[in-house]
Amino acid sequence: MPARVQGQSVAEVAYNTVYGFEPGIEVLAKRMNMSANTLAHKVNLKNKTHHLSLREAIELQRATGNFALLHAMADELGHTATLATPPQAEGNPVETIMRMHCEFADFTRAVADAVGDGTRFVTGNEMRRADYHGQEAVASVGHTLSMLRSRVRKAPTT
Repeated sequence: MPARVQGQSVAEVAYNTVYGFEPGIEVLAKRMNMSANTLAHKVNLKNKTHHLSLREAIELQRATGNFALLHAMADELGHTATLATPPQAEGNPVETIMRMHCEFADFTRAVADAVGDGTRFVTGNEMRRADYHGQEAVASVGHTLSMLRSRVRKAPTT
């Protein structure tokens, strides 16, 4: 599930990504080839001189497997980020379409559970669940399009 809380700034998300990493900041810093002290300074919300570089932000996400920072940046710019779909040229077309419908059903269920009868607020966990299943549904559409692309007849060569 996405680890970003709605409304957090990009800097807050970076801080939470570092300090929410389960093995700890020492292990994370080592994976990123920097000292824990340097990493702590770079994500300190009150520090005005040290910041994560773009390359370090990418490495942070790779090292943690947490892509909340990517989603926060996209959200701040009015975009969304979706996992790229690999080509499935060897995939069964019927299976691909069936999986797309299952993913959409999971998304629909998550949204319906969240809104209930429409008289209450949606919780953070409900939002994260719906976001996750929405992303999976979008990815499954990408898989389906990839399957179709793999089945397009090649133009004849002369």
